[in-house]
Order: sequence, then C-alpha cells, then structure tokens
Amino acid sequence: MCLNEGDQILRVIVRAVIIQFAVTLALAPSASVAATKWTFCVASETAAKDVWITDVFATAARRESLEVDLKALLEREGRSHIVAQCPQATADKIASVNAQIAAEEFNRKLGSTLHEVPAHKFPPRR
Repeated sequence: MCLNEGDQILRVIVRAVIIQFAVTLALAPSASVAATKWTFCVASETAAKDVWITDVFATAARRESLEVDLKALLEREGRSHIVAQCPQATADKIASVNAQIAAEEFNRKLGSTLHEVPAHKFPPRR
C-alpha cells in the first residue's frame, strides 16, 4: 500500500500528537501531589506561658484529628491542660508559612516561652 503525500503528513501529525499527549501525562503531577495542603499547629498549656509550634507540614488529615494528636503527644511528655489548634490546611504553602511566622511573633510579644515540636514527632505518620 502506497500512501500519498497528504496521508503521510497526516500520519506524522497524528504520531506527534500522540507523543505530545504521552509526554504531558508523564510530566503531569499526580492527584495526590496536586491536592497537597499545608498547615501547622500551635498548642499551649493552660495557665502557663509555654507554647509549642510545629513546622509547616503537608497533610490530608482533618484539623480536629491533628489537634487531638498534638494534645496527646504533649500530654504523653508530661504536660497537662493542653489546648491545641491547627489552622485549616490550604494549598498555598507560602500562606501557611506566613501564618506560622505570625503565630510565633504573636506569642513572643505575649511573653510566651516557645518550644519547637520536632518534625519526627509530629504530625504522626499514619
């Protein structure tokens, strides 16, 4: 079977489109990467000046679960009357980092003693 010039051009174009589509799929972020959301958590001990602030981290967990987990972690370490709060996770990592910095500055102005929560301890790996 002999292809005319128009058929050969069409075949080259179709092949190029298929290759471009395959490359696009290979380079596209997966759904889990595209859905990454960022947050951090803050905890304080009632009637004390101690405040714990986590690093910003990626999570798919509900913030209520994170708050319970942070409270439990600090109570296992001997702290009591812990109140933990985590802002709603957002796809904007920079906004989360800025909010975390603002939380640190706010608590410093209040005279709180800031403590880091090591990344290997929180959030818990599930």
